[in-house]
Amino acid sequence: MKVCGLLCGCLSLVSAGVSAFSFPEARLTNDAVEMAIYLPDAEKGSYRSVRFDWSGLIHSLKFEGVEYFGRWRPEPVHDPELHFSVKGPAQIFDNLGYGESDTFVRIGIGVLEKPEDEKRFNFTNPYQILDHGEWQVNALEDRIEFVHTLQADNGYGYRYQKTISLNEQGFTMSHRLENTGEKPIETNVFNHHFFVIDDQDVDEQYQVFFPFTPKKHKSESRVELQNDSLKILDAIRDDKRLYVPLTGFTNTPDDHQFRVHHRELNRGIDVQVDQPLNKLVIWANDRSLSPENFIEVNVPVGQSFNWIAEYQVY
Repeated sequence: MKVCGLLCGCLSLVSAGVSAFSFPEARLTNDAVEMAIYLPDAEKGSYRSVRFDWSGLIHSLKFEGVEYFGRWRPEPVHDPELHFSVKGPAQIFDNLGYGESDTFVRIGIGVLEKPEDEKRFNFTNPYQILDHGEWQVNALEDRIEFVHTLQADNGYGYRYQKTISLNEQGFTMSHRLENTGEKPIETNVFNHHFFVIDDQDVDEQYQVFFPFTPKKHKSESRVELQNDSLKILDAIRDDKRLYVPLTGFTNTPDDHQFRVHHRELNRGIDVQVDQPLNKLVIWANDRSLSPENFIEVNVPVGQSFNWIAEYQVY
């Protein structure tokens, strides 16, 4: 993998280098928000597995002394090679070209080898990464840009740009995917947010609000659906995680927003995306509540697709 230099301008309050756990990171700050982001690195990165996009993994976001991300699994030792070893808003793209040949592509990761006898993709498998592509990371005091470029032998190619910019009460995550290959890119992407608000366990203090009336199609006694929200009724255990697909939203960007709220703390986070929802799932374990919000990404050869997610904390 080639990684272009980390460009740090105006970094009087920003550090970029190796964290206390020896993982490369960048720190962004403004007058209200402090953020720490792990950087993609095939040899030293905090995440080197094949499920999640390697860019934009926020392991800390503090506003008015309150933390909104953090550790969501009980493992005493962090293993970068495990598929779940991420923090923060971790994005997942569907495969490109799986089953077409002995290789396939995962955006934000690279070219992976498909085992000869495998009939179905399994995200827990430790697939070999044959080509990491090229990463470029540019950091300033209040924003950071990740660019991942890849040209695969199976005809897929792209330039994927993600920019995280701080604002006075949160951040913006902007994306641009350019199709530089010979085949159209037809995929879905969702964000597995892994919110951990002020180190609180997930229990009846949590509620998720929507601009529509949510509906579920399977029985789940640990949640209650109201006119505009999903309410957790009991503590969630790590060995019995919550997974609730929801419907009720329309095919417009107006419905692609939600609020994760902790009632006792009166703290939370608002998320809004400028593309229609394709699918919505509420996932939780004992430590983290994660709305999984999916969008469709279809990019013809030679064209590009843009989307923006806004995050406001309180």
